Amino acid sequence: MSIVLQRLISRGLNQPDADINFKSLGTLIRGPSDTGKSYIRDCLWYLLGGDKVPKEIPQSKGYDSLLLQLRVFGGDVYTIKRSLFGGAAEIYAEEIECIKTGEPLPDDIGQLLVGLSGAKEKLLLRSAAKRGPMTGGDLRHWSLLSQPAMISEAPTTGAPTEQTQRKAAFSVFLTGQDDSSVVLAQSKDEKIKIKALIAAIEKDLERVNSEIPEGKTKVEIQDALTKVDETLDILSTEQIERSSQLREIRNSLSTTLKELSDTEKKLNQSKLMASRFNLLDDKYTSDLERLRSVGDGIAVFETLEDQPCLLCGTPIEKQIDISLLAKDATQKQRVAMNAEARKIESLRIGLLDALSKEEHSILTFTSEVARLTNSLDKITVNEKNAIRLSAAEFSADPKKLAEVRTEYAAQVKLFDELDRLKSEHSRISGLIPEKKQKPIKRQTDADSVKVGELTQEILHSWGFKQIKTVELDASECDIKLDGRSRLTYGAGKRAIFLSAMTIALMQHAMSSNYPHLGLVVLDSPIKSYSDPENKSDVTTSPVIVRESFYDWLSKWQGPGQIIVLENEPILTSTANQLLPIEFSGSTFEGRAGFYPGIKS
Repeated sequence: MSIVLQRLISRGLNQPDADINFKSLGTLIRGPSDTGKSYIRDCLWYLLGGDKVPKEIPQSKGYDSLLLQLRVFGGDVYTIKRSLFGGAAEIYAEEIECIKTGEPLPDDIGQLLVGLSGAKEKLLLRSAAKRGPMTGGDLRHWSLLSQPAMISEAPTTGAPTEQTQRKAAFSVFLTGQDDSSVVLAQSKDEKIKIKALIAAIEKDLERVNSEIPEGKTKVEIQDALTKVDETLDILSTEQIERSSQLREIRNSLSTTLKELSDTEKKLNQSKLMASRFNLLDDKYTSDLERLRSVGDGIAVFETLEDQPCLLCGTPIEKQIDISLLAKDATQKQRVAMNAEARKIESLRIGLLDALSKEEHSILTFTSEVARLTNSLDKITVNEKNAIRLSAAEFSADPKKLAEVRTEYAAQVKLFDELDRLKSEHSRISGLIPEKKQKPIKRQTDADSVKVGELTQEILHSWGFKQIKTVELDASECDIKLDGRSRLTYGAGKRAIFLSAMTIALMQHAMSSNYPHLGLVVLDSPIKSYSDPENKSDVTTSPVIVRESFYDWLSKWQGPGQIIVLENEPILTSTANQLLPIEFSGSTFEGRAGFYPGIKS
């Protein structure tokens, strides 16, 4: 893509518009000095994103804003509005007459121009160690040429701080290729960081070397570590085996203890039951003896004769129930006591049988307790022997071995750290270039030849037919004519030759579909050559150059738009074809200048 400037307007309250309508491709704004021609170039620079506000001139008093309408080649229309007192630009996607009702776009003017030029994705070197996107300043530098810049003996790439970026932009217009693939050099900060890293690594190397045992190698330490590991593995295996054996003994011990405890509980329970049965048997025996004593008493009672009371003489029948003295009373008592005795004997027989069983259980449980106690004693002895044997077999101290292993492992890590630091030191040191980086060599030969040929064609059209060769030196963004550098010529030729090269670069870029703004503004390109004081550098008649230049401009069909601001007069026949915008410098004849109120 590219742009075409359509209108430039300066406005102010209660002031008539200062309006310039540019032709689509070739525009000549001609007039004497101090009519605002260079001011127009300054306004375009400012509206297209430049920081420098156009200088205040007497005729601009009362004007406060600038507007520029442009069209994308074959596409949309934009209007840029900016205050003459500074500040940011407003961008509208419409014509100047419509911006009162429209809303400004959020775009930045530089970003908009870069996008419209087709350079949005292009990256440029800004220094040997830094790159960034193309800017509006890159576009303006190679498209809007001031009169001082054209006659200057300084390089076309501008100030030294800008030269790397300006050369990179020139290369993009020339070849269509950017610097995205260029390997960046190290910046000063990066070099400082690398040196700091190297110093830190060297300090760590010194520390690690001081901690490594003197006279020891990594292989020796690793062998010693292997032996310690093997010893620990053997100890671990033995420990596992002894632990398994001891575990079995302790499982057996636990089982025996449980069995002994259960058997002792059963023994105690049987003894308790036997004790209770013996007590009950003693009671039964006591009851039987009581019944026998009562029977014996009844027998004695029956042998006695009835006698009255020895004290009072009362007969016995008068003292007790007479029924108790009946003949069958004692017999009934004997029958009752015999029945009770038989019952007790019957109970005692069952009791003695149960007691016999409990006593048998006591004997059995007592024997089992003795057996289990004996077994427990043997298991306890086995446990003590297993523990003693386990301690005796471990001749090496596992704790000391573990400490030694930790020490060896730490030493191996030191050797590993040493290897890593050496490798890192070598890698970081390799980041510092041994020699000064070579200048960037871009592939521009074929494109340079084409631009040189186009420049030569243009210069021949302008009357410089004696020039045999024009070579574009892409590394310097300038040309050589017949082997001679442009900067070695006089001011007049420097301006004309630079103008031709700038136009040729635009032609080549647009024909090849390379990024470019599609616009060239030239401020007084032939004025210096026609200066009577510049006769020493004149090889072709200034009149021929002037008439040839204007004739060529009147026939310009692109690609790209050319706007020329010039003082030199023009032939009527050529003017009828070119239709220049004429400034008279007088308020009494035609248009005085850019601002309507200019005075001669």
